[in-house]
Amino acid sequence: MNTVAPPTRSLDVQLKLNADMFLLHAPSVYDFRERDDILFAYLSDSDSVNVTSVYEMYPIGWFSIKQQLADHDFDCQIVNIASLMLTHPDLDVERLIGRLEAPVFGFDLHWMTQCNGAIELAKEVKRIHPESLIVFGGISATYFARELIRYPQVDVVVQGYDTLAPITQLVEAVVRGGRDFSSIPNLLYKGDDRVETTGFSHKPTTDYNDVRNDWSYYQNTPVTPLSSKLIMTLPNTGCAHDCGWCGGSRFAYRNIMEVDKTLVQKDHNLIVEELKTMGEAARHTSIYALQCYSEGKARMHAYLDAVRDLGYRSVFFEQFNLTPDDTLKKMGTSTDAYIMLSPESHDPKISKAAGRGTYTMAEMEEWIPRALDAGVKGVMIWFFIGMPYQDSQSVRDTVAYSERLIRKFAGSSVLPLICPMVPFLDPGCRFFEEPDKYGYRIHHRTLEQHRQAMVEPLWYRRLNYETEWLSRRDIQDVSYEAIERLVSIKGEHGVLSSVFCEAVLKTIDQTKRLLAEMDHALSLDGRLPATLRDEIRAYNRKILAYSSDQILPIPRPFGGRWFDDVTVPKEMIRELSTAP
Repeated sequence: MNTVAPPTRSLDVQLKLNADMFLLHAPSVYDFRERDDILFAYLSDSDSVNVTSVYEMYPIGWFSIKQQLADHDFDCQIVNIASLMLTHPDLDVERLIGRLEAPVFGFDLHWMTQCNGAIELAKEVKRIHPESLIVFGGISATYFARELIRYPQVDVVVQGYDTLAPITQLVEAVVRGGRDFSSIPNLLYKGDDRVETTGFSHKPTTDYNDVRNDWSYYQNTPVTPLSSKLIMTLPNTGCAHDCGWCGGSRFAYRNIMEVDKTLVQKDHNLIVEELKTMGEAARHTSIYALQCYSEGKARMHAYLDAVRDLGYRSVFFEQFNLTPDDTLKKMGTSTDAYIMLSPESHDPKISKAAGRGTYTMAEMEEWIPRALDAGVKGVMIWFFIGMPYQDSQSVRDTVAYSERLIRKFAGSSVLPLICPMVPFLDPGCRFFEEPDKYGYRIHHRTLEQHRQAMVEPLWYRRLNYETEWLSRRDIQDVSYEAIERLVSIKGEHGVLSSVFCEAVLKTIDQTKRLLAEMDHALSLDGRLPATLRDEIRAYNRKILAYSSDQILPIPRPFGGRWFDDVTVPKEMIRELSTAP
């Protein structure tokens, strides 16, 4: 098996980068640096992960595409345009695109967060490189494939949950100078005078993403007090469960992918080989174990053995049910294990309607001491805003219940958190497809409607849904109320320092004031006055100058994250950050 080379690039005298395929991750809004009419507000990305509302984290599946192409002797490179634009505010993106030479450029919509930026960036790439092939893929691209292919800048949409084989065949054809894609499965593409389809037949039922992802490039990234190494493992696609809001659920996969088998697992040996690529740096590295809630006990325990043997510092495990005692013990003796539960609501009626509800809060409270006694280092309990039957008072009651947890488990690492479901309810999920049945109203149906929604000035207008119990404006308002109260509770009980709390509460106050002023101005005459635009610009620059999350709500400088760009050389960035 070929190994993806470290990110050293061959540069000619004009400092150009050459590859067979570039995967370009766009910001959520392509021209976000110039916008003074959109508030990139705190909480508009839920602040549940260490990214900004530009959504600079690209899909982990891109590693698999890169490795698959390397195994077939093609050079695929990932360029994180969003990360570069955040880290280097003066970077000239159009000039950067001109320095990238490849016959194929690939883009993602990434759960629709990039639906504006990716389409706009693709337009620029097509303008600068008109002969190159523009390709989109992923779950959202599959759902909107027939609409997406109609954009002038889009040449091909690759459908499916595992596109390694079609992408490889596509790149091979283009590199050889061909444009006849009729024998490649899962494609919609533009022929001479019409859109052609090759069917949707490539749907592997075993060995999902059948390559070893290579993390070796990440070994030497410095560890700082505000950031540690964090990688992700993805052992499967689809899901064994059926949450109504999720685009990766059983219902959604049957709906989008037209398959009966909705959980496809990756070869366990490949996962272990991926973990080995961090080498000695594993001792300083944490893992977010994505979708491990769909793994059976045998595979989970084998994974834990590998984590222990390779010496990984810690692992965050998402769990759908309350983890059984033998697995808890295995977690506690394998690594510093943290369990993330998502009951969505303290109310069992709401939790069950959301697709969870497999345990009561009383059962969870009885289970938590067993988890901690088994050696689990912490339990994080996520609650969601935007669920069926959930009104504003129910959200307040969830916050009150969170205070009860904090009181009961004082001194233990038990952390309740709450966030809104933003920016979108996943197209293809049960609630999106059958909204009336579950009390939802859908505001944006088409890809273009979602694309336009991403440039709405106020984030509640970006939401593609509301419920019978909470309007879009209600979701925005009660989210700030809930998080403001929960942060105050954590400060009162010493869970967060007063410095953290004061900073978060100050940001919430400023955000609410700006949102109210913008809403008022837009309701008067649909315009934002110049003075308010100046304030929006200053606010955006401050918010987008760092990343944070609710777990550690402190501004953290960019750099050191696995998805930050490592492809574009520093000398090229310096050159493209000055006037031509």
